Amino acid sequence: MPTILFNGLRSFVLIFFAFSSPNTALPSRAELKDLRGGVTRIEVPQIVGGNTIRRQVLIHAPHSIHKQVRYPVVFALHGNGGRHSNFLRPLQPLIDKGTFVGIYPEGHRRSWNLGKEASTADDIAFIAAIMQQLKKYRQLDTSRAFVLGVSNGAGMAHQLAIETDYFRAIAAIVSHLNALNLPGDQTPEVSVLQISGDRDKIVPYDGGDSPTGHLFLPAEVSSRLWARHNGIEAPPNITETRDGNLRLSYRGGRNDTTVIHYRLHDHGHGGFDHEEGGIYRLIWRFFQQQIPRGGS
Repeated sequence: MPTILFNGLRSFVLIFFAFSSPNTALPSRAELKDLRGGVTRIEVPQIVGGNTIRRQVLIHAPHSIHKQVRYPVVFALHGNGGRHSNFLRPLQPLIDKGTFVGIYPEGHRRSWNLGKEASTADDIAFIAAIMQQLKKYRQLDTSRAFVLGVSNGAGMAHQLAIETDYFRAIAAIVSHLNALNLPGDQTPEVSVLQISGDRDKIVPYDGGDSPTGHLFLPAEVSSRLWARHNGIEAPPNITETRDGNLRLSYRGGRNDTTVIHYRLHDHGHGGFDHEEGGIYRLIWRFFQQQIPRGGS
């Protein structure tokens, strides 16, 4: 499992990508292009195991693009064994409203490399390369970027928040912090939404060893650790939702960061897309709240 302690040449490469702002290397005027409506497929080359592979990324935009609008971007990372195209249908209603553009990268060997997966790709560098490609589109605003992930993809979302400053907020569906990869002194403050099932046998709600080979913190400890990292020492506000789930809300962090955790009652590792008015609608509302008024 990669940790936040790096050494050797790989350390230099990861730190360079992770703590260089996604807005520093701007493309030239000649490289800029307009975003097309609908789904655009791009390929991002990457060296994995000494070979160059081309990894696909789907850019999911509204059918009608307003040329003068700069859209926020939402990365969506599939679970182990999943496909990036799986997000097209559930996110279509939100995309149709013109509120954001979805970015769906392809996991190498249908997984994200957290140390125990089939993939051996450097996915931090891969996301950095995607960010550079997105800057070429006039209508995309990478300064308002968010990432959601499911299962293995949620673990990757946690890792991206720990190692980079690309995202204003993350949403982790059915994955907590890995006990071997925690926020450190170099980790930026970031808003976090964590959604977990209390009967999950893959990522146990109370933490511990997973069949995936990872060691997870308990779900509520994971959210509390993010809150403390953001400077929130007060206990959470705990409420029960209309769906009978438990909601733990930490607010008042430095830079107005927020950490919210949902404990979904009697749910396992998924199967709750329609909970809380729709999981993806819930996530997008959370992301919207992290955009300062005025849209800056």
